[in-house]
Amino acid sequence: MAQLPVVRRTEKLREITAILKSERTVFLSAFFYSGKTVLLDQLCASWGGTVLRFRFPNDDWDAFYRQVLQEKQALIAIDGVDNSSGIMMTEIAAMLAGLSENQYAILAGRAQQPSALHSLCVTGMITVLGREFVLFSEEEIIQLFLEYGIELRPSDVREILDWLWGWPFSLHILARMMQKGSESSLLSLIHQTRNEIKRVLVSDVVLTFLEAERQLLYNLSPFERFSEDMARIVTGRNDAPRMMEEIARKSYMLLRAGEGEYSFIPIVRQALFSEMRNLYTQDYINEQYKRAALYHELQNQVPKALSYYRQLGDKNKIRDLLIRDAFNRPADGDYVDLLEGYAVLDMDTILSYPELIKGKCEIESLRGHAEESERWYQTLVQFIRQTPARDARRKTAEEAKAYLDLCLSHRGSKNTLQKLLAAAKAPDLLQSSAWRKGFSVSGNSVSLMNGGLDFCRWAQHGWRIYHLFKIPIEMALGRGGSGVADIAIAERELEARPDGDYSLAMRKVREGIQRIVDNPDIYYAAIGIQSRILAAQGNPDEAIRMMDHAIASLSDQHPKRLKKNLEAFRMDLALLRGETAGAGNWMETEAPDETGDFIIMDRYQYMLKLRIYLILGQHAKVPFLAALLRQYFESYDRPYMLIQLNLLEAVSHYRAGKDAWRDRMREALALARRYGLVRVIANEGIAIIDMLNEMELPQDPWTQDVLTLTRRQAAFYPNFMKEAANKPVFTDREYQVYSLMIAGYKNAKIASVLNISERTVKYFCGLIYQKLGVSTRAEALNKAAELGDIK
Repeated sequence: MAQLPVVRRTEKLREITAILKSERTVFLSAFFYSGKTVLLDQLCASWGGTVLRFRFPNDDWDAFYRQVLQEKQALIAIDGVDNSSGIMMTEIAAMLAGLSENQYAILAGRAQQPSALHSLCVTGMITVLGREFVLFSEEEIIQLFLEYGIELRPSDVREILDWLWGWPFSLHILARMMQKGSESSLLSLIHQTRNEIKRVLVSDVVLTFLEAERQLLYNLSPFERFSEDMARIVTGRNDAPRMMEEIARKSYMLLRAGEGEYSFIPIVRQALFSEMRNLYTQDYINEQYKRAALYHELQNQVPKALSYYRQLGDKNKIRDLLIRDAFNRPADGDYVDLLEGYAVLDMDTILSYPELIKGKCEIESLRGHAEESERWYQTLVQFIRQTPARDARRKTAEEAKAYLDLCLSHRGSKNTLQKLLAAAKAPDLLQSSAWRKGFSVSGNSVSLMNGGLDFCRWAQHGWRIYHLFKIPIEMALGRGGSGVADIAIAERELEARPDGDYSLAMRKVREGIQRIVDNPDIYYAAIGIQSRILAAQGNPDEAIRMMDHAIASLSDQHPKRLKKNLEAFRMDLALLRGETAGAGNWMETEAPDETGDFIIMDRYQYMLKLRIYLILGQHAKVPFLAALLRQYFESYDRPYMLIQLNLLEAVSHYRAGKDAWRDRMREALALARRYGLVRVIANEGIAIIDMLNEMELPQDPWTQDVLTLTRRQAAFYPNFMKEAANKPVFTDREYQVYSLMIAGYKNAKIASVLNISERTVKYFCGLIYQKLGVSTRAEALNKAAELGDIK
């Protein structure tokens, strides 16, 4: 590695030096061939003082230890600590614990945390810089390939990062392939590189483990993530947790993914699984899948269990699991993820079981396919007609139909009150398996104003409904009904209260929370309402703390979309305060893709994405997503979210200078007025206040209430929905070059200051010109002046 072209990692060296000066001891931890030794070489060369260097296993430890004891002012650099004996590791730990005031130590190794150093790491005496620190950044990748004489396009850099994650070993392999002038595409060369990495992983790393450890790694390699309990079941070893902890400490073959959870780096898993298929029979591998499927089934993690039964091609097991799950998890937010399980079953099988017909009906509704959902509903009706009363499936089908009558998402809330009352008067129905499981607010079921169904129409009559129908409604909702009426009226008070006094709303939601018996979805919906009340009162810090606590308390047993929706709401609260730092990362890693399958359960995330488009000034992306949302909100009877959508579209048109903003604003105001809502308008605060001031609005009480609350919201959150400055976004290295360039530095001087080659400077200048929309240095300086960067 040291003989290959080398990039001087100036920024990393500065970071390490700063940490050493303050913390005094650093452990540089990364997997094999990751450039740790080169980084140590560069640090030692740049250190302004005495350096004592030791390399396991070749150097003389006793002689080195004597030097450390004699030299009281020095940088102590130890490389390859993984190759040391247990006795030496004990001596290293003792040496580090006894460093003098002017001694600094840096160690490097493949272990995530050597056992002998564990106590020092836990107590903070050693600062661990892990693999993410060592990996190359975009700028360093560009510089490395320039050393090979290869200029990469920005899209090439992103593709290399996506597939090879900045691992120096892989970058050198790819660069040498490209240097040979291969006619293969970049992606093809990347895949060749990955194959070479997998080969070396097995030959140089995996085979160095003990046989028992290798077998454990092979047995777990079919799975991306696993808990300690799952590892016990899959491997058949009660000591699996201890072995996994040891492997994770001494290598990067396993990564901790949470409390008692582990995962593989993807390419490590692929290398292990490829070798497993060479060493073991398919029957043996299938046995691992069966055990994993059973584990997830027992944990009620049905989509995961189904994925393994699909791998095994076990249609009977898939059928039985889907039937049982149809009433065990009625319409929670993840129900749509069962679609792949249904895809395995033939049509005759689905049509033979009312539970499966009901499941298909719900899934298609969640996917936004209302017509297809109704077709399955009619199939269920036909099943009832054709099935004799003595057949037990007839009663199951009737219960399924009653459930769908009440909660099918695409039908909206029309006649829901009558259906609830009818259900409350049917004791046999209330005792059925479907009703005993209750309803889920995170699914397509009866819930609050803006949960599974939109109860805007109830807002106008909220207290009358509350007093007259509280008991029958909660009876009809089954196990999960307790507290729902209080929480729903609290939301009504928040949304319709004209004077901004939300003390009653807070009191009722707390009363509702105290009455909840066994419905975590309703509980988290109530927490969300409490947070909204706090935000409306101008207390976003407490609102965010409340959401952080709620998110942290979620377990793996909760629907994953519940957590995603809570996280989206948490980001909405951050946006109120003008905090957009996490928005870009969320868009890249978490946001749903509107160009794929449009899942209505992701509606909160889609709305957040729309907001971020507006904040980033990406108005061209707004119409497509807005059109999908409008179709859903209108066809599924979601007036509350339709009001929000109209407001966001109005903001987009207004900022783009289009008169269409007035139509969208009028539609939003008309809908809000119809249902007696004020908070939904006021929530947008500063983002819409100018538009409201420009409109000719009636001088009636409702309008004045809206204006008063909107102005109050604008005063609370003056940075909400503020559009990002229309400046090019530079990477750290680009910004460094740009800053020096506009300060009048020539390329040679910039290269000297940044400690990079002049060829690298020219490359970055080209990227800067592209982002500025210019072609020469003079034009770039003029543009910088226009942007206010040159005073």
